[in-house]
Amino acid sequence: MRTQQPPAGVSARHTDREDAGKPSPEKRDGRDVAAVPALIEQLARLARSADRADLLGTLDAVRRRSADASVRVAFVGLRQQGKSQLINALLGKQVCVAGDRRATSVVTVVRHADKPAARLVVEKPGGATSAAVPLPPSELQTDLATSPRARGWRVMHTEVGVDSAMLAGGLAIVDTPGVAGAGQRHVARVLNEVALADAVVIVSDASQEFTAPEFRFVQQVIGLCPTAVIAATKVDLYPEWRRIADANRRHLADGGVSCRIIPVSSTLRGHAIRLGDKELNAESGCPELLRFLHTEVLADVGTKRRVRMARDLESVAHHLTVPFEAEIKSLRDPEFHQRVTGELKARKVMSDEQVKSAKSWQQVLNDGVADLNSEIDHDLRERLRSINKHIESELADGDPDKKWPLLTGWVQEQVSVAVSDNFVWAFQSAQVLAERVAASFAVDGTCAELPALDAVCAGDLIDSGLRIGELSDTKVSLADKGLTAVRGGYSGAMMIGMGATMIGAAMMNPLTIGAGVVLGVKAYQQDRAGRIARRRSEAQATLRKYIDDVSFQVHKLSRDRLRNVQRELRDHFKESADQALASLQSSMKAAQEAVGMEVAEREKRAAEVEKKLAVLTTVREGITRLSAVRSRDRLGQVPAHLGGTNTTPRGV
Repeated sequence: MRTQQPPAGVSARHTDREDAGKPSPEKRDGRDVAAVPALIEQLARLARSADRADLLGTLDAVRRRSADASVRVAFVGLRQQGKSQLINALLGKQVCVAGDRRATSVVTVVRHADKPAARLVVEKPGGATSAAVPLPPSELQTDLATSPRARGWRVMHTEVGVDSAMLAGGLAIVDTPGVAGAGQRHVARVLNEVALADAVVIVSDASQEFTAPEFRFVQQVIGLCPTAVIAATKVDLYPEWRRIADANRRHLADGGVSCRIIPVSSTLRGHAIRLGDKELNAESGCPELLRFLHTEVLADVGTKRRVRMARDLESVAHHLTVPFEAEIKSLRDPEFHQRVTGELKARKVMSDEQVKSAKSWQQVLNDGVADLNSEIDHDLRERLRSINKHIESELADGDPDKKWPLLTGWVQEQVSVAVSDNFVWAFQSAQVLAERVAASFAVDGTCAELPALDAVCAGDLIDSGLRIGELSDTKVSLADKGLTAVRGGYSGAMMIGMGATMIGAAMMNPLTIGAGVVLGVKAYQQDRAGRIARRRSEAQATLRKYIDDVSFQVHKLSRDRLRNVQRELRDHFKESADQALASLQSSMKAAQEAVGMEVAEREKRAAEVEKKLAVLTTVREGITRLSAVRSRDRLGQVPAHLGGTNTTPRGV
């Protein structure tokens, strides 16, 4: 049912009258965010004057993170659920491959650009480097995995730039291939993209309730990225979509999965854009989905990034403040030199505590990574071992040729599920390990901040080049079958006939002929049983080879992933410990140098230090404002043309 929209601009005019003459919260927030480069530059100048190269490295990392404002939202789901069509409807442009007979074959990343552009990112021979190949936007609706512009190289993903207000705030849409189908070969790649995403939209049409494989996929996705929403598509085609949506909500509640379901219709959205119908656009459900993307994804991720950025800047400011405060204390306090011995002893104790803490958290990290490596390997081997047992039972009877297509599809599907479950479990276990290391790193009882584990999932889980081999052609012609039977029957008849001549009977008599027929049939059956046994053995070897190849590749990737986690945790906490220790040493050095200064020189140095402390005070006030910026910032606002009620969308 269409709803009456409130008069446009009423609340806005009322607010303007009340706040006349005052800067809006959005403008204040924008100024605070825009002041970040100036804060970084001020801290960098102070760090250079204090000869703190370690703090300059931290500031460079903050500068790089602040420059990358894109927020990745992955659209995932089973095949033919309307995923790509929904993205096109939200953008109002035909960007992703959509249609009943066409499907997304490679990951497509869509970002904002002033001019339309596209390129294929391909893997060069050897897999060591990648290259970008320009792609005309007119070819986006083709099968990009087999594009001739890739020149035979494997297409890793596609990057597309479009002029869209929806993406202007930093949103990046990731269209993924549909899972399920032939061997679920895309599941591992899709889950990899989910782990790299800031948020996920799970697309499921309203034709039926969740199937068991689909619900399992939903659990895996939310286990990797809790910031998720389910888009129930094609509600315009199925009158019972409300009942289906309620049933799916019950399935989610029974499974302990917390995720909202938003009914949407890409077709209604398309009609609304063509007709400029605002109410029809509201009925499509797309404005609610867009509000989720902008208020709960962009705003939330932006807030988290600002908080982390403010935390890093505050840490740098603290490490710069500590030596200056110790120096000004020694410069202004004439009796400080009498207490310097006790001060140095206290700082020496703190330094020793830092060394003990380093040994503790490094031991926890090393032991945790070793244990997790073993547990991940064992978990994957156990899952693959159960698949091998099922293969043996399936091949215990019957001809493998007759069940080979179904069996290979089942094996590919189960291997993909096993690898995906193992990946999700390993991902979550790595997060738990990071929390344990952070807890062991803390000296004063407060938990240290965790780093962002960006390298947890790098690379495809299953190599797309791995395939199950075909069985050799062992078909026997009718003539060969007859020849085998005749050969066995003739040998049997001659053997029986020779025995008959010894008792005076004719060599060829009804008894010998009957025996020859029986023995010929027996020889044919034995030959057939031998051929089936050889095919069974070949089938088992072929399937085991595929599973072993997958296991070998996944084990290597798991170890690399954990090694990246270990490096990130080690570097993060080591940097924190080194910075704290360097601040202590700088404080001790400044205090000692201040004691030996002359009065005039001391006054001059005190004035310089007080000026630097005043700058640091101003910088820390700016950092405090940055961390207090509310989630209602320029990224978190819902643009009116994307579902707001105050203006009509461009084209809607």
